[in-house]
Amino acid sequence: MNEMYKAPPKEIIHSVKECINLINRYTPQKEVDTLMNLLSLYAKVPSEAIVLSTGSDLLIKEFMFLFSNNRKIIIAEPTFVIINNSAQNADSASLKIKLSEPDFKISLEPLHHELKKPSLLVFDNPNNPTGSLILTQDDIETILEHKNAILLIDEAYFEFSKVSYVKLINKYPNLAILRTLSKSFGLAGSGIGYLIAGDLICKKFQGLEIMLPYPSVIAGIKALMHQNYMTDYINEVETEKRRIIDFVLELGVVVYPSYTNFILMKTELQGISEKLAELGVLVYDASNQLGSEYFRVTIGSKKENDFFLETLKNIVISNKD
Repeated sequence: MNEMYKAPPKEIIHSVKECINLINRYTPQKEVDTLMNLLSLYAKVPSEAIVLSTGSDLLIKEFMFLFSNNRKIIIAEPTFVIINNSAQNADSASLKIKLSEPDFKISLEPLHHELKKPSLLVFDNPNNPTGSLILTQDDIETILEHKNAILLIDEAYFEFSKVSYVKLINKYPNLAILRTLSKSFGLAGSGIGYLIAGDLICKKFQGLEIMLPYPSVIAGIKALMHQNYMTDYINEVETEKRRIIDFVLELGVVVYPSYTNFILMKTELQGISEKLAELGVLVYDASNQLGSEYFRVTIGSKKENDFFLETLKNIVISNKD
């Protein structure tokens, strides 16, 4: 699930434990305001440009509900499962733009005609499950120059990729950026997602008053006040990622460039995810999106990664004999 493999530091855990004593109370507005102000500083946008929610999944679904009416929904294939499912459940027609190996980039050529008509484009950048950066700034600006197009970019992994297009919000009122504290900040259990957009988009969310749980808000506040642990985690992921890639390449496994805390891999073996699961290693089975020889593995602790590598090695060697 691409979660952080260890708990956040004690400063965060202790503060969350303390606020459990106030679980009988609704979350004080002053704490929500504090979280909003910290997110504003972190994202370098005014707090008025932020919509806060219980996880980014809900924001994806709500965004499609609000903006898909009389618009064609355009997504990548493959893409984050929530994006795909939300598009399928919408009343509007949808179009999938296939991402092709080895770089899994979006091609705007098939969109030339579509962008002239009302459209809603929802892309994850970096992409899940490929781990690739599928959009360039030129791509994004080309899309946004079409006034009938609305673009939502899911930047759930931007802390790993170091690539964000939030600076374009001021220039383009038809752009929205989605982020989360679940991945790089290790708060998957708190479920804090936030949308960054201009006035026209944010006004659409007025009335969507979501009461975030008190412990979640406190966890978010403390995480943003102690960001060094997030930076340390990203550095650890990058170190382990390089080690894993070097190891599996020696096994003849195909590895795709990743700008996230996971890696997409491909073997010559069908049903590789099932074979790993039988031996106690759980990875994401990408067979529905790419084929049964593909799988996505989260970068875990060194011990977890060692177990994965040894198990994969045994499977590959046994199938060569």
